[in-house]
Amino acid sequence: MALKWTNKAQGALNSSADRKLRISSLTKAIGLASVFGAATALSPAAQALKTDFGVEYRATGFYAQSDAFDVVGDPRNDNDNGFAHLIRVKSDFLDEDTGISLHTSVELAGDRWSGDSTRNSPTNPQAFNATNTGDNVRLDLGYLQIPFGHTVLRVGRQATSYNNCFLVCDDRRDRVLLIQPFSKTFQVLAIYDRRRDLDTFENTDNGDQFVFGFVSKPMGLDISALYIKYLKNYEGDITQATNTSGPYVVSGADLFSGYISGNIGEVAKATVGANYFTNGKVTTPANNGQFVTEDALSQYIRLEGSVGVMDWGVQYVGAQDGGYISPGFDTYSSLIQNNPESTANPTSLYTMAQSYGVEGYDESVLAGKLTWNVTPKLAITGAVGQLDIDNPAPPGGNNSVSDESTFYDLQLSYQVNKTLRTWVTYGILEENEAGALSGNTLLGALPSADFSQDDVQAASVNLAVSF
Repeated sequence: MALKWTNKAQGALNSSADRKLRISSLTKAIGLASVFGAATALSPAAQALKTDFGVEYRATGFYAQSDAFDVVGDPRNDNDNGFAHLIRVKSDFLDEDTGISLHTSVELAGDRWSGDSTRNSPTNPQAFNATNTGDNVRLDLGYLQIPFGHTVLRVGRQATSYNNCFLVCDDRRDRVLLIQPFSKTFQVLAIYDRRRDLDTFENTDNGDQFVFGFVSKPMGLDISALYIKYLKNYEGDITQATNTSGPYVVSGADLFSGYISGNIGEVAKATVGANYFTNGKVTTPANNGQFVTEDALSQYIRLEGSVGVMDWGVQYVGAQDGGYISPGFDTYSSLIQNNPESTANPTSLYTMAQSYGVEGYDESVLAGKLTWNVTPKLAITGAVGQLDIDNPAPPGGNNSVSDESTFYDLQLSYQVNKTLRTWVTYGILEENEAGALSGNTLLGALPSADFSQDDVQAASVNLAVSF
């Protein structure tokens, strides 16, 4: 977690947009920026103001297919293809006299291409960001950073990832963050997040959390731990909530998340991480057991290393009793997870931990990958793994379901230069009787979540520019 000024704005290619910027708006923005810049340059205060601007662009083309999508009575095809792009403009401002800085990022577009019909459609539900759909220009990041000696205070909308994307990945949080370093290798942080506030004058839907944690690097290791307390704004049966949006489902819960990472000699780097939920106050009769009221554990163990021009990795990922795993966690499969909160992956078709807090619902992935660095710029990665799912019997039922699926993945990436990167992905996930597909915000709603009778496959072609 950087505490110093940097030329790179935080949260690169981390989000999505609400609506499309029209050319007239862009022209006006450029004109205002030019005027502001000219006026500032003539001002004595400008000598103390350091500015940094950047632009990010991502484009993707994608395809998904399965006979499982060929639903009787549904006239839609068993496959879909599409295109989408993400445009972000960043600006940072630093007062060198005080050390106070303002960090901003604005998204100009972030949706699936809908063709000429865009002019007649004020919103587009298929976007990079699941919580901010449509094509309006919108604030992606916007926070103030104030130093008090070695202590740093940040207030506003901030990017967040933690535990190698196992807990949260590329999300946006409206927060107050305090960072207190005690040495070069040990920092303590305290956070307040307002996670949800949809219904005015109805506090039971509010999602409030306090976070306390540390980051340390003793003896060559990376160690971090967080404790998260969700305020108890609602307690009881979720179906009895009277407000429009319903209660925040992890109201009152406690969450512990942490990891440790270090080298095993010169052979490999090992990382172990976990999430542990308990003490939730919201229940539901729809699930077998109570919702995040008991213990829900998830964990991963990862080993990665290199031999010559080859990089390798193996890992185990598991969740017990509906334990939580961020959608953005890298499972080595482009079809499982790999779907960050603010930068959707169009080929992600299965999300672990969908049955959040359900007693007896267990999932695991055991996978390996091998990367051939053909040149310093060109790399080819192949991965294979197995997804295991144990689905408990529904309330009143007797039959639980267990099944396993092998997945295969192939990726090719090419770093054209320091500004431009391209990559291609192709993945297959075999059929599974116990699981349900989830899709993603760019692909949209699937014709069927059931893939018990056929494999699913997806591919993408991508490019990203940053300068």
